[in-house]
Amino acid sequence: MESTEKRFLDSVLAAGGSQVARTLLRLIADLTLARLVLPESHGLFALAWSTVVIAGFVRDLGLPYELVRDPKQPYGTVMLWELISGAFVTALLIAAAPLFGRLDPALPQVLRVLALWVLIEAAAVVPRVYFERQLQVSKLVGPEILRGLTFAVVSISLAVAGFGVWSFVLGELVAATVFLLILWSKARGAFSLTADPRLIPGLLKRSSLLFIIALVANTTPFVGRYIVEMVDTTSMVGQFEKAFLWAFRAQILLIPALGRVIYPALVAYRSDRPRFVGAFRLGTVAILSIEVLLAYFLFFNAEVVLLKILLGPNWEPAVHLLRILCFLPLVDPFNRLGGEMLKAYREDRIWLIIVLLNLASLVGFGWFLAQRMGPAGMAWAHYLMLGHLIMAWRVYRICGSEFWRLVGDLMITYLLPLPFFLAIAHFFPAASWSRFAASLLGGALVGAWMLSRFAKPFRAFFLGSQADVKTADPPP
Repeated sequence: MESTEKRFLDSVLAAGGSQVARTLLRLIADLTLARLVLPESHGLFALAWSTVVIAGFVRDLGLPYELVRDPKQPYGTVMLWELISGAFVTALLIAAAPLFGRLDPALPQVLRVLALWVLIEAAAVVPRVYFERQLQVSKLVGPEILRGLTFAVVSISLAVAGFGVWSFVLGELVAATVFLLILWSKARGAFSLTADPRLIPGLLKRSSLLFIIALVANTTPFVGRYIVEMVDTTSMVGQFEKAFLWAFRAQILLIPALGRVIYPALVAYRSDRPRFVGAFRLGTVAILSIEVLLAYFLFFNAEVVLLKILLGPNWEPAVHLLRILCFLPLVDPFNRLGGEMLKAYREDRIWLIIVLLNLASLVGFGWFLAQRMGPAGMAWAHYLMLGHLIMAWRVYRICGSEFWRLVGDLMITYLLPLPFFLAIAHFFPAASWSRFAASLLGGALVGAWMLSRFAKPFRAFFLGSQADVKTADPPP
């Protein structure tokens, strides 16, 4: 029988490979669509997509999280709920679509069609959670990559034909349908679909806090889009969205890959504090090592990256916004996997306080600053989310003395690349290909050295004994 560590490592590799492949496919699609479709259409889709994603969390009511934690594994019951709830939320979203016309007159029509995504995704929740719970993420790789490929082909083809915002909408719907069909072909017979509706009230009661947490936490990143729409134009929403996405590109790549397997692994390690803390510490430092390099690189090369390589001249306002947002992933390093840690220990109330405080502070500071500074004010408001302070305190309480080892690793990670990038900025002119090339080479060299520092503790964690995990530290 495979050990938890072996299945965990295999799942990390599978999830990471899948995420890299899907991110590359999405990147190709995004870069192509940025040149084929005007920023206004990007902004319109961003508003519609934010709305349906939030509706998806309302549909789930936290049951996927509870399904991972429930030893009885009531897959059939949760499947029944997802289908009923998915149909209801989809119908409700279609009915409520006209209300969104106050943001943009074209938004209701887009929402009515994109609402079908909520129902399609409802049918995919249970088999996806099953493979993640069993740490069999490798079985999701094929369907996920095919989903990304489908979106790229469909959306680009439609954009070339002049479909504008509908390129995104139809691309997402077709890709979600393909993913659903392939996923169920792999999951056929893997688990029982016997449903007991009597279990639903108990499941909903246990998952209620997780639902509110997931809803608030996943609503928060979209707040900026709605506020920018209120104080500026739909076109500027597109500019803000692109800057935000590129600021979090490393996080978008890594967090889903690690988070989907970190949570089940942390649940398994709850009674083994050294391995629990080790998984959290190493995962956090690994993610931040990459995020730091990307932040410095984007800050010093924003014009070349966005205007000359990625998006084209229509996206000049996004350059300033990217410079503001690019360091945002570094502000709260503990938040990367902190949510998974709190879920594993069932500290749902603490996590709820954190996400509510983050949302409230972002809305308050965001609206105040956006009124005075426009979209840039909304960008600065993301640095003022007060829930980060509580998350840091809770991580400290759980990790104990290991917390300060983690802080030390993070300080080295933050500061080590800075002299290299400052020297490059001094010797090479701004917005030049020479600075871009020097930053790319210097970042690659520094990154290779930083990653090599943590090779030993990673091997110790995945392949070694607990004693190795406790004592294996990266060299100074």
